[in-house]
Amino acid sequence: MTDKPMPVVILEWKPLERNTLRGFAKIKLGALKIHDVAVHTKGDRSWAQLPAKPQMNADGTARRNNDGKMQYTPVIEWETREASDRFSASVVAAINQANPGAIG
Repeated sequence: MTDKPMPVVILEWKPLERNTLRGFAKIKLGALKIHDVAVHTKGDRSWAQLPAKPQMNADGTARRNNDGKMQYTPVIEWETREASDRFSASVVAAINQANPGAIG
């Protein structure tokens, strides 16, 4: 796997600070547009996550873990950790370039 960045274009950035969350991005990756890419920061580390959907209980309420945090299921995912890390780094770099100071 190469360390070459993926060609990510930020189409929209919506800041939203909540715990580690810093906001959501709409991105273009080649001919693919991806909505609701979550961007997080903790300490000196920032990362991007592909969209996910909340897990639901039989009664239609959102499933939560023992800490009260909502549980999510991936909608799409990278085949390897290396691809995921490369995507994440590329999204964070593109957001920082398009919106200086937006992340950590």
